[in-house]
Amino acid sequence: MANKFDSKIYVVDDDPFCLATYDKHLRAQGYEKVTCFLSGTDFLLQLSDEPDIVLLDHDLGDMTGLELLKDIKRFNSDIFVIFASSRQQPEIATESLKNGAFDYIIKDDSVLDHITATLNKLFIVQDYLKKKRRNNRFFFFVGLVLASCSLFSYLYDVLRSS
Repeated sequence: MANKFDSKIYVVDDDPFCLATYDKHLRAQGYEKVTCFLSGTDFLLQLSDEPDIVLLDHDLGDMTGLELLKDIKRFNSDIFVIFASSRQQPEIATESLKNGAFDYIIKDDSVLDHITATLNKLFIVQDYLKKKRRNNRFFFFVGLVLASCSLFSYLYDVLRSS
């Protein structure tokens, strides 16, 4: 993604106040592609639109955030998931991170600051991964060229000696 503000962010929380607060905060930060969902079921119906980032509550009423996280990662492991939950239980945070969440934020008085900081960290990681992928492709190409040169050299020597 050339511009972090082009990221498609989905917010899933069964609390309308939280949804409105996160939506307003993200848009004030410059994000334009923000979509909000009041339930995991509604979100799953739109998952095929492939968001870049999902901001996810743990207690959704119709399912847990962990269940939804597993569905997201099965669908596309490259979608970044950030939990924002009032649950201050280390086992839930640990389980979410084990299952592929990027971070686990506690909903407190500074949750919006935590969301901003986490998104900034996420974009640093995304840039790093893009550069690494680009370098891997470059080294694969160089290796392929070198292997081809070696093969051609070998074939030339075989043909010349026969």
